[in-house]
Amino acid sequence: MSNPSNTDVRRFLEQFFGAGNQLDLGKIERGEGNHAKIRPWVERLTQAEPQPTVLPRWREGGVDWYGIAQSQRQLRSLSEELMAFVGPTYSTFRGQRSQLNLQDPVELAIHEFTGGAAVKLTGQATVIWEALEQMRRVSDRRLKRVVEIPLPTGRVLRDFYMALQAGDRVSAEKSLQYLLDQHRLDALNLLFLRVQLLAELQQWNELLNLLESTNLLQVRRSFAVTQALLQAVYRTHLQHFEENNALTSAVAYFREVIFPRYSNLFAVRAGSKLPEVLKLFMLLAVGGESPQPALRDELLAIPGVEESDRHYLQKLAALLPDIVPPELEKHIEWDAGELQRAEQLCKDGDFDQAFSLLCDAPSSKEKVRLLLQCAYELGTLAVEKAALQAFDALTDDEQTALLKVRWNRNFLTQLSGSQEDTPTDTPTAETVPTNWLEWLLQLDKDPNWERALHTAYQGSAEWDVTSLLTQPQAVAEFDQLLDQVGSKAESVLHNALPHLLAFFQKDEQFPRSEFLILYHSLLILLVISTHGGDADLILFNDLAIALLTLGIDAGIYSAILDHAWELWHRYNSPKKVDWMLDLLDLLVLYPCAAPQRREQLLFTVAESLRRFAGRIDETQWGIFRSLVKDLNLQASLPNLLGEQASLVEPSIEVEANIFQKLKGKSILIYTLTESAALRVKSILEAACQEVTVYLSHDKGGNDRLRQWVRNSDIVVMVTASAKHAATGFIEAHRPSQLAPILLVNSKGRASMLRVIREYLVG
Repeated sequence: MSNPSNTDVRRFLEQFFGAGNQLDLGKIERGEGNHAKIRPWVERLTQAEPQPTVLPRWREGGVDWYGIAQSQRQLRSLSEELMAFVGPTYSTFRGQRSQLNLQDPVELAIHEFTGGAAVKLTGQATVIWEALEQMRRVSDRRLKRVVEIPLPTGRVLRDFYMALQAGDRVSAEKSLQYLLDQHRLDALNLLFLRVQLLAELQQWNELLNLLESTNLLQVRRSFAVTQALLQAVYRTHLQHFEENNALTSAVAYFREVIFPRYSNLFAVRAGSKLPEVLKLFMLLAVGGESPQPALRDELLAIPGVEESDRHYLQKLAALLPDIVPPELEKHIEWDAGELQRAEQLCKDGDFDQAFSLLCDAPSSKEKVRLLLQCAYELGTLAVEKAALQAFDALTDDEQTALLKVRWNRNFLTQLSGSQEDTPTDTPTAETVPTNWLEWLLQLDKDPNWERALHTAYQGSAEWDVTSLLTQPQAVAEFDQLLDQVGSKAESVLHNALPHLLAFFQKDEQFPRSEFLILYHSLLILLVISTHGGDADLILFNDLAIALLTLGIDAGIYSAILDHAWELWHRYNSPKKVDWMLDLLDLLVLYPCAAPQRREQLLFTVAESLRRFAGRIDETQWGIFRSLVKDLNLQASLPNLLGEQASLVEPSIEVEANIFQKLKGKSILIYTLTESAALRVKSILEAACQEVTVYLSHDKGGNDRLRQWVRNSDIVVMVTASAKHAATGFIEAHRPSQLAPILLVNSKGRASMLRVIREYLVG
C-alpha cells in the first residue's frame, strides 16, 4: 500500500507510527489483528489525490486522535465532520485547530506534513472509534471529489479584511491560505497581507520576526505596509523608553541601533498620524545623522494628536536646539527657488518635504513631473489628487508634452486603473475622492471603476470621519448613495464593507449619534453580503451594540431582531451558538423597544438548542438558563424543549468541576464592555468561591493595571472591545513565564466563558 511516487506521505507515516507511537505501521499495512481497522484511514493518504483522515496515536496513558488535512479547505471540511460525528459529546474537540508541541516527534511530523492543518482530540477510545467509523462509512458513500465554485478574489479579500476588523485571526488565516492554494496572488502580495494581519492584531514581535526573516526592507512596499513595520519597530524596541521617561536613552538607541538597521523604513512619512510613526520621525529629527528642525516643527504642528502622545513629542523636540546647523544654512542658500529645492529633495529621497514645497508652487510641467514622483513614492490619495490637480491646470500642449515621457504616461495609466498601455481617458483630479461621499458618487457614475476597492482601502485610513459632520446633509446623502450604488455595483460595495466599517469603528468617538442611520445601513449591508462567516457575525453584534448604545426606536430595534432571525435561520449550527448567546445577552442588557419580538427570537433559538442538545455544553446551557431567568420565561420553556427542558435546570456540579480549577487563582478580564465582564465575574465567583476576578476597563496603561497583568494567573483580553494603547500595555507587561494572554474576539460573555473554559480543560 505504499506509494513510491509520494515519498512525503511515506516519510510521514513512518514518523507518525514511529518511536512515539505504540501502533505498528507494518502490522497496519499487513492488516494484522486490531491494526487492520486502521488501514482504511491510512489508505486515505496514499491515494493519487490524498484525502483528509484521522490517525490514532497509542501512547502510555491513552490514545490521541489527529485529524490530518492537506489544505485549509480540507481542514474546514474535516472539522465539520468531526463536530457532527464526534464533537464535544464524545471528545475534547470543539472545532479548534491544534496547538502542536514541536518538541514531540510525532506532533512535529504532523506539523511538517500538514503545515499546521491538523486537529487533535481525546476521549474514550472505544466510543470515539465507533463514531469515527460511522463518519468514514458516510464519507465513503459520497462522491470522491466535490467540485467547489471558486470564490472571486475580491470576495476572499473582503472576508480577509472583515476578519481583521473582527480580530478573528483564524478566519483571516483561512482567507490567506485560500489565496495561496488557488494561486490568486503572488508571494510578495501575500506577504504584504500577512504584515497587515499581524499589525491589525498587534502581534508586534511576530511582525518584527517576519521583517527580519524576509526581504521586506529591500522591496518596494505600499506605505500601509511600511507604516505597520514602523509600528512594530517602535512597539518592540522603543516603547519601554517612553514608559520609563528615558528620553536621552531613546535618542541614543535610535541613533546607534534603530536607524542603522531600519533606515529604509524612514524614506517617507506620507502624512501618517499614527503615534508610533510620529515618535519615530521625531527621533529621526532629533537623533538622526543630522538635526532636522524643520521636520521637528512639522511634527509638532500636526493636529488631532492625543494629549499624552503630543506631550512625549514635545519632550523629545526639546532635545533639539533651535539653532540651524551651518551646513544646513549653506544648503538653503545654495538652492535657488522652490522647484530646484524640491528637485533636490526628490533626489535625496525626502518626498514628504518635496511635496510640502510643491503644493504652493506655480503651475508648470516641472511641478507636475515632481508631484507625480511624490505620488508614486508616497502612495497616498491626497498626493495623487494634488498631482492630478496640477496636471489638470496645465495647457493641452503642456499635457501632451508631459505624456510623451513613458514613465509619466505609465503612472497616469496606473492612476486611471486602466489595463491598457495608454489610458483612453487621462485621469483627472475628480477621479480621486477625498471622502466617502465622493467615493460613492464616483462609483455611482462608473460602476466598473477599477480602482474602487484600492481607493476604499486607502481612504478608510486617510479620510477624516468628522468631514461628514461639517457638510450639510452629508449623512442623509451618504445613506441614500449606499442604497443607490448597491443596485449598480453590488459586489464592489459588498467587498468595500470592511473598509467602511474600519472607517467608522476606528473613530475615537464611535458610536456617534449623528451616524446612527449609517450604522443601521451598514448592518443591513452586512446581512445582505454575508456568507455566515464567524467574523461577519461578530461584526453584526458590534453594530447592534453601537445602535443599542445610542438608543433606537421600535422600528430599528425590530429590524435588528429580524436580521438576527434571518442570520440564525440561514446559518444556525452548534458552532454558531456562542454568537447567538452573545447577541441575546446584549438584547437583555440594553433597553428593549419590542419585548415580544425579543422573546420570539429566544424561543426560536431554544428550538435550535433542543435539536443541538447533544452538542451544547454546560456553560452554554448555563448562559441560556440565565437569559430565560432574566426575561422571566421559565414557565414557557418545558413545552418547547420537551425532554431537553431538564438540561436548562442548574447543574452546578458539572459547572463547578471545571471552574473549580480556578480555586486560589486570580484572573484579570480586560474589556471596555463592562456589563458583560460583570456577568462573567458573577458566574465565575458562583462556580468557585475562592477565585479572585479583576476587571479593567481602562483606556490606557496605569500602575494598577500593570500589577494585575504581572501578578494574575490568567489574563483574558477582549480584543473586540479594547483600546490599542491598553492592549499594547498589557502585552508589554505580561511576564513570559506566566500563562499566555487569552484573546477573545467577541464582546459577549458566552465567548469569554468559552475561552476560559477551553483553557481550563487544556
